[in-house]
Amino acid sequence: MKIKIKTLLFFVVLLLALYQDFPLVNIFGEIARSPIIFLTIPMLIYILMHQKLILSKYTRYFMYYILYVLIISLIFIPIVYYLNGSFLIIKENIILKAIKLFVYPLSILIFYQFVYMLFSSGKNSFDYFFNAVFTLQVLLAVYLFFEVIFLKKETIFASFLHSDNLKYYRVRLLTLEESWIGTVLTIFIFIPIFLANYLKKPKKIKQKIYAFSTFIFLYYTFFSESKGYLLLIIVSVLPMAIQYMYSHNKLRKVLFVGSPIILIIAVFVVMILQKTIDDQLHTSITFGTRLTSYLASLKVFITHPFGVGWSGFIYYYPEAIRDIINTSWVSTLNLQEIKGYLTTTKALSTKTDFFDNLMYGGLGFIVFFYNFFIKRYFFFSKFRDTNFFFIKAPLLFCILAGLIYITFYIKYEVWFLMAFLDALQSQINNKISKENENTYSS
Repeated sequence: MKIKIKTLLFFVVLLLALYQDFPLVNIFGEIARSPIIFLTIPMLIYILMHQKLILSKYTRYFMYYILYVLIISLIFIPIVYYLNGSFLIIKENIILKAIKLFVYPLSILIFYQFVYMLFSSGKNSFDYFFNAVFTLQVLLAVYLFFEVIFLKKETIFASFLHSDNLKYYRVRLLTLEESWIGTVLTIFIFIPIFLANYLKKPKKIKQKIYAFSTFIFLYYTFFSESKGYLLLIIVSVLPMAIQYMYSHNKLRKVLFVGSPIILIIAVFVVMILQKTIDDQLHTSITFGTRLTSYLASLKVFITHPFGVGWSGFIYYYPEAIRDIINTSWVSTLNLQEIKGYLTTTKALSTKTDFFDNLMYGGLGFIVFFYNFFIKRYFFFSKFRDTNFFFIKAPLLFCILAGLIYITFYIKYEVWFLMAFLDALQSQINNKISKENENTYSS
């Protein structure tokens, strides 16, 4: 019974983490697009119930960064008031807006610590997690299969799970839009394979895992219209996959025999991506919005290298956008959406986690980004075991996705992955320490 409860808990938490179009967003606002926000209080109670609070170094990095941005935000409240002459900017109170923005990382921190403690408490947590993630992988494969079938039909597939009843003609699973599902799918493609090998599961289970992972990857990639997903598959996952197959003795022959097929798939993906980019370079609202946002973020960072906090962001980011869109070479792009950012704070963001936080925390964020994300990738890259490819692939994908085209505000599956990797790294370090102790004692 205990095994079933622990597995069910992992299943529910991970399912809610990848559910990112919760209908209650229409009542409580954008932060309620994920149901996780309603569980932060119970999660916090669970954390505080433990007599000994286990904080990993990554949790501490996160806490220090949030504290840093909070201090910067407090500093910039009077500064912005002096420059603006009021606490209101674009009809938004900068103090209230800063509080709203603060709630996002705070809820993420609670969620991260809760998941980390799930992995750290008790034995065989990874086995329970494997059972949950395998079950979810099967459900996602089935959901994906039927969603693609319904794409060209007027009938909306599982409309009751989404925040509106509008027909959506692209794959999005349980998220708001297709660009959000790349991190979800890469986690459910690679992590089950890693766990099956790491936990030394029976051959029949491994074969099922390989089959579902292959199906999800090929099926979605064929129907995908997400430029960000296709780009990251080409520049990160594909080269790593080729390296993995080449370093694996049993797969090396398969690589050489199947190289024409891999080349055809790569060319196919590149052609789709290139055609999409060429068609939309100067007409796409998305391209104009993102490029202008990145440049505006860099301008704020250069002029305020230590960040402007959640309060200063509301003032300095629109000012930077005004300066950027007035340049001659940017003005040729479709700036319809980005100009809307100058009249409301509702969607005020660069739409990327990296560039948003570059403005919030400046150099402090860069230090956090390196310690929290990059060093983690370096850790798993130092092992010769080829199975760690299935860890590095989704990790690198998530890092680059946050750098290029998504934010992590409600992307709780990304934070779930990071908490899992945190627990995995601790387990690996403990094994290495025990092996070293045994070596010295002998």
